[in-house]
Amino acid sequence: MIKILKYLFLIRFRKILSKDDYFAILLISIGYILSAVLVYKNYSYFRDYMFILFIDIAVYHINRSDIEFLKLQKNHKTILLLEYLFYSSPFYLVFFLKNDFILVFGFLILKLFLISIEKVYFKIIPYPFQLFNVFWHISFRKYKLISTLPIIIILLFLAIENKNENIIYFTLIILTVISCIPSFEREKLEEIKLNPFDSEKYLKRQFKNSIINTFYLVIPVVVILCVLLQWEVLSFSIIIFIIPLINIILKYIYFNNSILHQIVFIFFIGSSMMLYGIPLLTIPFLYKKAIKNLNTIKYANH
Repeated sequence: MIKILKYLFLIRFRKILSKDDYFAILLISIGYILSAVLVYKNYSYFRDYMFILFIDIAVYHINRSDIEFLKLQKNHKTILLLEYLFYSSPFYLVFFLKNDFILVFGFLILKLFLISIEKVYFKIIPYPFQLFNVFWHISFRKYKLISTLPIIIILLFLAIENKNENIIYFTLIILTVISCIPSFEREKLEEIKLNPFDSEKYLKRQFKNSIINTFYLVIPVVVILCVLLQWEVLSFSIIIFIIPLINIILKYIYFNNSILHQIVFIFFIGSSMMLYGIPLLTIPFLYKKAIKNLNTIKYANH
């Protein structure tokens, strides 16, 4: 059983890390333990958000594809329970140290229920995203990004109810990151060369596609903010649309170097926050440079 648990643990990490990258696994594990220490030191602040631990396990359980394989083991439910208990063990220790046995038994019962019910096979519902940039569909299916949306909505609702502005803005940042993921992907050079649009129109179509698809993504959040009359937060949510557009511009400037693209993007956004948006004044120049680079790609062999 221990050997099976070890493989299950490593398999979960392989979905986000390279094979046998034990150093990265160690760093993530240390970060997870440190987050439990942070919860311990600020328990009264974080206690209302501990439900996220169960949602994380539930989303993972629903999306995993090895349940049928595990059923070949007579004690597969015990294996799953021990696996999920292991994932949450640093936080269970916090609950015990804080004498919060209600959460301990509450999470235990929920996990037993989750493991006991039959796996539900949901009908695949097509995403509403426009297909000009197919990476919206690819990224959401590959990284299961839609699974984060219920967590974001619940977290946002609780943060508003508890008037916690930091968590509110944190949820908007998560949505912004999700909206940027498709523009970190790269189409093939042939796709750009064979596209009937000129470089400027092609870039504008990418902008339009990003804005429309981002809107589809944030509709539930916008509805919640409107119902709860959070107009200030709603006005701030415009950043969810703007930052992916900046990422698209930088993508085509550094199209041949994805690592440099990511570094410049992080630096640009970080410096914009620290310097009160002054770097944003360079966007017209960056826009023209992106078009110029697209022209270079499109007409390379002409």
